[in-house]
Amino acid sequence: MKKFISLRTKILISYTVVFTLFFLCLYWWSYRSSMKRSLERLTNNLKQVAIASSQQIDTEELKQLFQEGKANEEGSSDDPRYKSQLQWMEKINQLHPNIFLFTFTHPNISQLSPTDKTEIIYLVDVWRGKNPQKSVDFLESAPATSYHLQTLAEGATVYRNFYKDKWGSWITYYAPIRDSSGQIIAGIGADMQTEEINEIQKDIRERFLSFFVISYPIFFCSIIGLSHFLTTRLGKLQKYAQAVGEGNYQPDIDISDTNFMFSVFRDERMVLSKALREMAGKIKQREDLLNGIFNQVAVGIAIHDVDYRLEIVNNTLCKLLDYSENELRQQSGYFFIHPEDTVSTQEYLREICFSTNLNPTSVEKRIITKKGEVKWLEITTTIIGEREKQCFVTIFQDVTKRRFMETKLIEAANTDFLTKLPNRAYFMATLENLLQEAKNTPHQLFALLLVDLDNFKTINDSLGHLAGDKFLIDIAYSLRRCLSSSHMVARLGGDEFAILLDSITKVEDAIAVAEKIQVEISSPFYIHNQEFFTTCSIGIVLSHNQTTNSPYLRAEDLFRDADIAMYQVKNKGKGDYQVFGREMYDDFIRRLQLQNDLRKSIEKDNLIIYYQPIIDLKTGKITSIESLVRWQHPELGFLNPNKFLPIAEQSGLMISLGKLVLNKACNQLKQWQEANLIPENVCINVNVSEQQFEQGNILQQIKDVLNKTQISPHNLRIEITESIIAHQIQNITKILSEIKKLGVKIAIDDFGTGYSSLARLRNFPLNQIKIDKAFVKPLNTHPKNIKFLQGIITLCHNLELNVVCEGIETETQLEILQKLNCNYGQGYLFSKPLSREEFSLWIINQT
Repeated sequence: MKKFISLRTKILISYTVVFTLFFLCLYWWSYRSSMKRSLERLTNNLKQVAIASSQQIDTEELKQLFQEGKANEEGSSDDPRYKSQLQWMEKINQLHPNIFLFTFTHPNISQLSPTDKTEIIYLVDVWRGKNPQKSVDFLESAPATSYHLQTLAEGATVYRNFYKDKWGSWITYYAPIRDSSGQIIAGIGADMQTEEINEIQKDIRERFLSFFVISYPIFFCSIIGLSHFLTTRLGKLQKYAQAVGEGNYQPDIDISDTNFMFSVFRDERMVLSKALREMAGKIKQREDLLNGIFNQVAVGIAIHDVDYRLEIVNNTLCKLLDYSENELRQQSGYFFIHPEDTVSTQEYLREICFSTNLNPTSVEKRIITKKGEVKWLEITTTIIGEREKQCFVTIFQDVTKRRFMETKLIEAANTDFLTKLPNRAYFMATLENLLQEAKNTPHQLFALLLVDLDNFKTINDSLGHLAGDKFLIDIAYSLRRCLSSSHMVARLGGDEFAILLDSITKVEDAIAVAEKIQVEISSPFYIHNQEFFTTCSIGIVLSHNQTTNSPYLRAEDLFRDADIAMYQVKNKGKGDYQVFGREMYDDFIRRLQLQNDLRKSIEKDNLIIYYQPIIDLKTGKITSIESLVRWQHPELGFLNPNKFLPIAEQSGLMISLGKLVLNKACNQLKQWQEANLIPENVCINVNVSEQQFEQGNILQQIKDVLNKTQISPHNLRIEITESIIAHQIQNITKILSEIKKLGVKIAIDDFGTGYSSLARLRNFPLNQIKIDKAFVKPLNTHPKNIKFLQGIITLCHNLELNVVCEGIETETQLEILQKLNCNYGQGYLFSKPLSREEFSLWIINQT
């Protein structure tokens, strides 16, 4: 009932205000119109009196009266002519008691202009008979106004509205007085005091006020009746709508009944009632749909107040937390938040309350379910409503699996999958942070150790990748044993590891760790019940840069210098450690410059091929020619292969270098054949590196050069090292077999210096064995060497392999090898390596 009365009151006030304003506006308009009309009637009457009076005046008499009075410079109101003029003015005053006439003229009326500033002269004034003190005397002068001048100069009828002078407050109409010839001789004014007008207006106001006092109560009662008429029906409709708003979609309120007064609005009532019922049905249908969505949606939803007290929760949230709806309602949402995340969750809600950002932000927090299970939830809170009636809607989404996967991905991104050690990325980030800390503590010293396993490829290729992986896992475990808990070891990739020694005091601390690692790594490892031994090369660099005598600023520079020190060990024979020093950096720069020069020389085809003959020891005739690469450096002069081939191998230039030598050697053989300088059966021997087999597609290169030069495949022999076989490069047997099918011959170069045995060589499609000069040189002094070499030659012959002995320099060595039935020989005894031109001359001389 309270809301119904409030509605009636609102309608009553609204109608009262509206209609009262309307009534007042109407009253004011009527009042102003009446005032205006009354004033217009008065002024029109005043105008008519002024005009009529100007036409009735005896102009000749008035003219004489003025002229004689002016000539004598005096005038008298006792003059009969004056009284005659005054009499007819008084008659008009009797007819119009509130109108007073007077006449006036100007001394120079014939020459008067509207802008003249002289004075006018009053002639006859009817007011003089009523109140001589307030009237003007005959021929009294007064300042001329624009109204006087317009009347006298222009002959206009002029109205002067509400003005004051020394005689009172007036409104006046001025009219010209003309003689019989139509010439203006004077003017007449019709005055009316404003007190008369005010009395008339006061009377009008009193009549209108009486009307308002009588009619407004009647009007107000009508408004009350109309508001009651309207609010009685609206009350039921309001109650019905209020019940629907409170969730009762079928209230026990009849909104179809009405009294006889509503019959006028029957159609409108039926439409409104039907619309309310349809609205209630649709709202219930929509609410049922929303409740279904609310409880079936895949995320938890809670509606709560600013204190996080839960008011409404959906089924998904109940299942997520393992609580019933009754257990959650009216509970603080903080009770299921993980204790370590409670404070941050409170700060999050506080930020939501004071934030002006309309886009909701999300946070991820831990919760504890009723069963004690810890889950990660993504929490998104949104404010709904105005400040006075705010509520908070929070969405909870289970992201436990995603967080688990993210953790695993982070671990995978920072951890080596095989050894479970930190990987390169994590190690580099840690090293960068340590360098940043070192800027603030310049006296702090730490060391980086770069560890590279020696000959790991042999183990990996010989036993397979699974065994190699097991070996790397054992190595990682061994490295951990050598370090304290504050130190860090990471696998950079392949067989390369990095160690970070934090907070050391001197270089000897790093050396002690390196020596401990050397001992540990040199201990035997057992893989598939087989015992293996290995060594490692270690490069050591301190955080204080030895080349600039200042702390390192970048992790890349630290790694570069550690790598230089480690490769210094590799070049010296492996299995040792080396502390980085300035001289290493200088050597590195020299090697880098030499590498760049070599790259340019290969690109510009500036390398030189030297040739050395291989002689049949029985006939003394040339059977093959070995091609040997040389480099004429523009600054360093003539360089032997041992000066630049290791650089080519380390920098990846060996593939392009080998391809260059192969093409040049085959082209040169073709030229000698076309010049008939060598027999058709003579071969050209070309050395092929391990990198060419691994990455260079050597089979296709051989096919291309044979097609290009059109030499016979039987005229080409490739020489490979024992390491290619020992390392068991993938598909090496297949590649060599394909090369042999082409008709190309294959030889093992420098046999005896590597890891292979004759027993293993029988598994490969070889044609020839070249015995290293180290076995030939001691033949003059050591008889045992002769027997050893004889055994090798005999075994090779049994394997159907031709034998070439390298490094023959004396006749004695030649005689011994001939007796040992060695097939071919190569060495300075026959010829040193010669340039193309020199070798051409040598062939000519031999023939």
